[in-house]
Amino acid sequence: MAYDQIKRKIIYGHYPPNEMISESIICEEINSSRTPVREAINKLEQDNLVKVVYKKGIMVKDITLNDIKLIFETRLLIEPYAVRNYGVNLDKEYLKILWERMQHFESREQSYKIDDELHMYLVHQTGNVYLINTMRAIYDHNMRLRILAGEKVNARMESTEIEHREIFNSLFKGDFEAAATYLTIHLEKSREASYKMMLSEYNLNLR
Repeated sequence: MAYDQIKRKIIYGHYPPNEMISESIICEEINSSRTPVREAINKLEQDNLVKVVYKKGIMVKDITLNDIKLIFETRLLIEPYAVRNYGVNLDKEYLKILWERMQHFESREQSYKIDDELHMYLVHQTGNVYLINTMRAIYDHNMRLRILAGEKVNARMESTEIEHREIFNSLFKGDFEAAATYLTIHLEKSREASYKMMLSEYNLNLR
């Protein structure tokens, strides 16, 4: 529970990149004792989400331009491949449910979760545990990027809806080659939005 709560605060920006936080503050905020918090911090450090700085505290890891490059390089290799080669395994009724949920989300946070559910579902259709585990390994970092980019890049949410509509329409038609192409475009635009967010942050820090 401590791990999940702290990770959630990091992913959703309550603990921003490069912020120093202490065990005592975390214990107070999540109403926990020190032992589970320490265990959670150790695991989060293994996940590359925090870094324990001797005699200073716990630093939330920054998101770098190289992180963006590596995350989207991985996604562009895996996700279009999954759709192109395993789209036939998709359950269209389940896709309809996902699409309906995307139209009626109650909060931005919920929209991100539905979005990730879609992308992970596409990869799961491969049945390839190595591809699935690779995607899981970058899941939390990708969520951080999506949230930061969505908050700071204007009109990204609207563009994402249009891109998803093109992907879904192709999937419903059974045109998996087109769906893979639209998915590639979607990922490339998401990468661009993430770079814009990062460069915006860099320029602000220089002022």
